[in-house]
Amino acid sequence: MTNLSSFKQAAALFGEPARAAMIWELFDGKPVSAGDLAIAANITPQSASSHLKKLVEAGILKVQKQGKHKYFVYANPEIAVAVETLSNVFSKPKEINLSHAQREVRAARSCYDHLAGLAGVQVTEALLKKGLITDHPDHLKEFSVTLQGISWFKELDIDIPQLAVAKRPLALKCIDWTEKTPHLAGGLGAAMLQYFLKEGWFRKVYQKRSLLITSKGEFELKQRLNIDLKG
Repeated sequence: MTNLSSFKQAAALFGEPARAAMIWELFDGKPVSAGDLAIAANITPQSASSHLKKLVEAGILKVQKQGKHKYFVYANPEIAVAVETLSNVFSKPKEINLSHAQREVRAARSCYDHLAGLAGVQVTEALLKKGLITDHPDHLKEFSVTLQGISWFKELDIDIPQLAVAKRPLALKCIDWTEKTPHLAGGLGAAMLQYFLKEGWFRKVYQKRSLLITSKGEFELKQRLNIDLKG
């Protein structure tokens, strides 16, 4: 299949309104049932089943079974990067008069399984400034981890050599849809958010994508990366 053929197929799958709604519903990485996806897309369960079959066959979604129940998730993390990138195409520039909920989402949120929003961008820029990551010399959409970075991430219990040999790309650039600049994704981005949550630097907000930074997180990020995420 040529690149043009692949693009046409992806555009047709993502562009259908009901499928787009279901794909967006899965953006936070949580497995969702076909019934709940049908509700999110405002279509019948029968219609949802047909759409979901196409998305699974195309490799966009995959099925997770829990007992007798079936749930759907993205087939791989790179789908989330594609969704985030597409959401940037027609999104409006930064707004001044944002609602409280919009400000929360912009401040810090999960983008599938990595940190996004202003917090994600600031962390990424600080990693670049400290020379812990750098632009990849051969791949425009990726970062490279420096030798200094390998040691620094080890302090966070993140094993860069181990992540580097995994099937998933190590450090992808994911264009943030509110900040219009890259935040760190890939295996490293996921490992960092997992560490932040485990250590209590950030907390998840129930049934929301937004994240709350804790006082511990503010202190640690100030000490380690010299960034201030208050407010």
